[in-house]
Amino acid sequence: MELTRATLGSTVSASDIGVRSGRQITLTLGPAEIGAGLRIERADLGERWPLDLAHSAAGPGCTTTGEGEAAVAYVEHLLAALWARGITDCAIAVDGPEVPLFDGSAMPLLDLIDEAGVARSGAALEALDVTEPALVVDGERALCAIPGEPVEFAYSLEYDHPVIGRQFASFRPGSETFAEKLAPARTFITIEEAEAAREAGLLAAGSERNCLIIYPDHCSEEPAIPQAYARHKLVDLIGDLYLLGRPITGRIFAFHTGHRHNHELAQMLADMCA
Repeated sequence: MELTRATLGSTVSASDIGVRSGRQITLTLGPAEIGAGLRIERADLGERWPLDLAHSAAGPGCTTTGEGEAAVAYVEHLLAALWARGITDCAIAVDGPEVPLFDGSAMPLLDLIDEAGVARSGAALEALDVTEPALVVDGERALCAIPGEPVEFAYSLEYDHPVIGRQFASFRPGSETFAEKLAPARTFITIEEAEAAREAGLLAAGSERNCLIIYPDHCSEEPAIPQAYARHKLVDLIGDLYLLGRPITGRIFAFHTGHRHNHELAQMLADMCA
């Protein structure tokens, strides 16, 4: 099937408390000219830039785009939702330093995009083909991309925690739906990690409402889908790789990796196709 560029059919907004800043933040998504790509604006500061790999980096527990006071955290779930609906051109605005996490899953963002509607154009979009293996190794963690079809993303999670333990999840976008298989999987954090992040000033408003909190012997809420922790890692992986601005044709496999590794792989793929 031929890929084509797409934007939103209308402008939509949603507001919630930013978990890092504790501020009420409004996220607005709107149509953009076909070919413009994904662009983000700090509406409170009047600064805008492309939401792409060159303007983004892995931050503490999230992907951040922009620099200095204008930087915006937690863009990965939004990117994954845009990828899922094939949105290549979009005007994004936030009036604060982060995209709200909402309930910690990609579902509220997917619903927002669906509310706006998709306006598909006749302009062709070329996928990024993985033509040779690319590998990121970090001790016992590894992330690789290899040529091949069908397109597949897989994640193996190994956590030294009795509630999390080992999980594996895979996703084939050609035969499975993002809304069913990945979008409901929520952000998770252990109570120890949450307390450390709060002490570091990185979690002013984190709560059981916007993420799953893993206590020593239980989770704050039963995950909505099986293998939810590994599936949420796939959401992050897909979102980070969409900083490349186009879908990937290839097979991506990850073992206990995070945002920094995702960015390293994305850069390798970008260099491969330069």
